[in-house]
Amino acid sequence: MKVLFVAVFNYNSTNVSQADGFRKSECEVIEFNYREVALNVGNHKRDKQLVELCKNEKPDVVVFSKCNEIDSWVVGECNKISKTVLWYMDPINNNLNSSLIEKIKLCNFTYCAIWNSYLAAKKIGGDNVFFLQEGYDQTSNYPIDLPYKHDVSFIGALRNKRFEYHNAIGFPVIENAYGEEHSKAVSQTKINLNFTEGGTSDRTYKILASRGFLLTEPWVSMDNDFTVGQDFNIFTNVDELKNKITYYLEHEDERLRIAEHGYQTVQKFDRINWAKKIINKI
Repeated sequence: MKVLFVAVFNYNSTNVSQADGFRKSECEVIEFNYREVALNVGNHKRDKQLVELCKNEKPDVVVFSKCNEIDSWVVGECNKISKTVLWYMDPINNNLNSSLIEKIKLCNFTYCAIWNSYLAAKKIGGDNVFFLQEGYDQTSNYPIDLPYKHDVSFIGALRNKRFEYHNAIGFPVIENAYGEEHSKAVSQTKINLNFTEGGTSDRTYKILASRGFLLTEPWVSMDNDFTVGQDFNIFTNVDELKNKITYYLEHEDERLRIAEHGYQTVQKFDRINWAKKIINKI
């Protein structure tokens, strides 16, 4: 299968490992870095260039990774040649705008990584919309044997209600940790935290793939993929989080056992399986 992947391919982009997932699923992948091309020729010429590339290469499928800057007419033109897929990994925010809504209507398939976004997209695209876990990068998310630096930490940026938890507990915040650096941060932390907004991001999968112990806010559909108390544990308020941090710091054997179970469970959510689910549907 030939895949034209319209995405961003800088060093910290998840699109890099997703393209690798397609290749390891025996696909030929043509990468079109739509933001980089736009910097050189502008948005309109970029869109025309993409359509010409599709006409010349005649891929079996064109995968648009969000691509808010790309005009929806491009999808219509690609539909004349190939199957089209929209990949949307964000929660419901300003990215779910009129342009993206039009792409959901036009694409043959839409895949969403966040449950609330999936439900919103399904109202637009109906049976052509599917939920797909973002998963983890099998090339850089794995356990690393390092001594602990933190009892508890959060990898990411503070925003919204995360400030409430941080103000109450004061855990270290690790920003700009990508690829193997993310795995190192997980491996150096006894208890890794996760906060959710209508669903969970790839942080959950990356932590589990690094055999990290995870305390997370719950999310809808969580029980479809994981078992609370076996793969990780949850909290719903500051006091509960404080109590569970204390408990799991004092019960290392249980903490490590849960981390190992979560590591085994998450193996089916690597980016190769992510790609295969798209390919099989097509």
